[in-house]
Amino acid sequence: MDQNSTRKLIEGQLIRLEGIAFQECMDRMGLELYPGDYQPVRAAGPKGDTKNDGYCPKARVFFAAHATRGETIAKTKAKIRNDLTGCLEQHRDVATWRFLTNDTLPGEVDQFIDNELRTLNPNVTLETWGLKTLSNEICRLSQVQIEKIIDINFTVEPKPIRVAPDPEVPSVVMLDRVKTGRNFWPILSQAHSFGFDEPEDCTDSESDFIITALEVFKEWGEASDILGDSLARVRDAQRSIGGMLEELETKGFIVFAGTKRSLITGGVMPPAPWLTAMIKVVRSPTERPDSSGK
Repeated sequence: MDQNSTRKLIEGQLIRLEGIAFQECMDRMGLELYPGDYQPVRAAGPKGDTKNDGYCPKARVFFAAHATRGETIAKTKAKIRNDLTGCLEQHRDVATWRFLTNDTLPGEVDQFIDNELRTLNPNVTLETWGLKTLSNEICRLSQVQIEKIIDINFTVEPKPIRVAPDPEVPSVVMLDRVKTGRNFWPILSQAHSFGFDEPEDCTDSESDFIITALEVFKEWGEASDILGDSLARVRDAQRSIGGMLEELETKGFIVFAGTKRSLITGGVMPPAPWLTAMIKVVRSPTERPDSSGK
């Protein structure tokens, strides 16, 4: 299996996990990444897990594993703050504190970590490993190790992989206008695929420019997994996207976008969410599109 397909399988498996199942998966990953050092930790008694879901006594790396998919920004920020504060209060010589989640953290959470928590804790390396970073780290390991971590046997005869409608979500996707790279980024960075639409009355030159803009949006979305948790690189991406939105507007076009949720089925894993960024370019001024991606 090629690395890109393996990465998608890993992402699909990770995004399904919640609670203890996600923590156990992260324990298996820690044992493979830090052989002979990583120590799983579980809550026991009134003291809980001492704000430590696993750590490396030699490397002094401490982990907090929390599945944040579908959680509010306020709850995620409070969880991160409390876990970090508790860990630093109850453990000595913390060199690196790493927050593990099976989601892509919103920009507001990432900014909170960088502007507030890193400023308050300059002697500790604070890291966040979201869905794409986790899948990339796991992808670097051998097939045997990957199978052990995500609890999938690649030797099982796979079923044909296809993207199917998710019966639990509406078939119509409501689109909102995106005015800045910052509010467009959550849609692009979490997408597994992209859908585009442009006005039917475009001239050749207009169509060529719109296609160029759409390719820029797509390339940044696909590159999001290699940007990692670098706030500076994400900001550069957002500025580039924002610049292209401004260029479109100077030519009389505005952009509406939304996320279409489907299911990826087949392969060797159970059905998992598949997100498509639906992007519609329209002439300005215009009314908001009712829907897209039926």
